[in-house]
This record gives sequence, structure tokens and C-alpha cells, in this order.
Amino acid sequence: MVLEWLILSVLGWLFQAGSNNCKDSYVKISWFEGSGYDFVEASSRMADYAPHRIYNSLIWLNGDRAVAIMLATIQIRKQINGVEMEVQSDSKIIYQVQRMDGCWYIAGMRAIYDKDALIPVYPASGISMDKEKINRYRSSYAALSYSLEAEGYEVNPQLPGRDKPELVQSIYDEVSEWLYEKI
Repeated sequence: MVLEWLILSVLGWLFQAGSNNCKDSYVKISWFEGSGYDFVEASSRMADYAPHRIYNSLIWLNGDRAVAIMLATIQIRKQINGVEMEVQSDSKIIYQVQRMDGCWYIAGMRAIYDKDALIPVYPASGISMDKEKINRYRSSYAALSYSLEAEGYEVNPQLPGRDKPELVQSIYDEVSEWLYEKI
């Protein structure tokens, strides 16, 4: 049931205009921090199409709460400095879901950033990039940051990622505490 809900809600979250978000849901990712409802609204205004290729998923269930961790690659195709590029950002998307009145709702969504790349769609296209600018971003999501900031988004430089294992551990600890807390 949780897996069915998870698949349906991940694929349909944006299309359902946030109807499966808890009233006090939150989202904290590279370009957004706020409520689930505001995330749906902000996502609908994004200029770039950014499908997520989803791989293995792990789900822990405890009564009316569940945590799902999905390995995913965020994919964005866009023009950068006149060259068609593809951003590929590998991450773990963490959902906290809660059953209320017999229905499952998203209580929270965060991401842990692993690594990413900026790849020319046509390799012979050559691209010149400001190396100083890209080097100021963290290695776990530098290409994603570069791409998003080029579109005018402010990217949070303090998100959990492979290069900050203490932040990753704190997310896992918080999620585990939430899953097993007495309510």
C-alpha cells in the first residue's frame, strides 16, 4: 500500500496540485525550502523540464508513518553558454509520509546530494565555462547549482551531500527519530 501510494504520489504530486501534502508539510531541496503546497506552486513556474529517473527505493513503515528513500537522477536539458547541455544530479530523495484519516500524505521531502555532472548533448560542441564560478560550488551538487543559478534561483550551499557526511548523518537521525517517535 505504501509503495503504491509512493509511486502514485511521486508521479502525480505536481499534477494533483499538492492534494497529497500534509497541512504542515515541508520541502527542503537545492532550489526551494518551504511548504509542500508552495513547492507545487513554485515547481509549476519552473522554466526547465526536470524529470527524475528513479532507481532503487527503500521503505520503512512504523504504524501510521513511513520513510521512503529513493535513489534518483535529476535530469535537466538546457542551453548553457550557447551549448545544449544535460545536467545529471544523483541524489537520494527522502520522503516522510503519514497516514491520517485512512489516507497517506507527504509530511516532508528532502534530498541528499551525491554527485552531478554537466555534459554536452553533442560532445563536439565544446563549451567554455567560468571555472572559478563552478569551483565555488560544493562538489556534491556543483553542476546543479551552476545550472539553477543561471536561471536566477538561489541555491542553498548547506544541504546534505556526500562531501558533508555530518549533515547526511543528521538527516538520517532526524528521519529515524520522526519515524519512531511516540505520537
